[in-house]
Amino acid sequence: MNKKMIIIIAAVALVVIVGAGVAVFMMTRPPEEVVLAYHEYTFDEEYSNLADEASKKIVKYQVTIEYTDVTMLAVFDQNRTKIRNNIDEIMRATSSEDIEKTNGKERLRDRIKLMIIEELESDEEIITNIYLQPFVIQG
Repeated sequence: MNKKMIIIIAAVALVVIVGAGVAVFMMTRPPEEVVLAYHEYTFDEEYSNLADEASKKIVKYQVTIEYTDVTMLAVFDQNRTKIRNNIDEIMRATSSEDIEKTNGKERLRDRIKLMIIEELESDEEIITNIYLQPFVIQG
């Protein structure tokens, strides 16, 4: 064999070894963590009657939706009136006793979240939370 052939074989072997090393490194390194960005969509402050029969209690509230998909902003804007109306219906079907029970406000937030997910055909990975601030019952 001549010297040129040995150099070519050595170069090819080196490239194969380096390529195999890079491939092993790429396959064995841990996956990169995906960082979720949370966004908020806030509705105007609202007032609703509650379902209390013995009194005329009202609730003052403001709903904020926490979401992860930035494209949902346009969907919220497009469905703003429908969502506000449905939230009002949920409030009017809820009594102050329901809210004052253990985890009452949390259950109310869950009902609102479920309604939004159903109306917008979304899921809990996109609609992550509902906030009610301020939330005041009067009457």
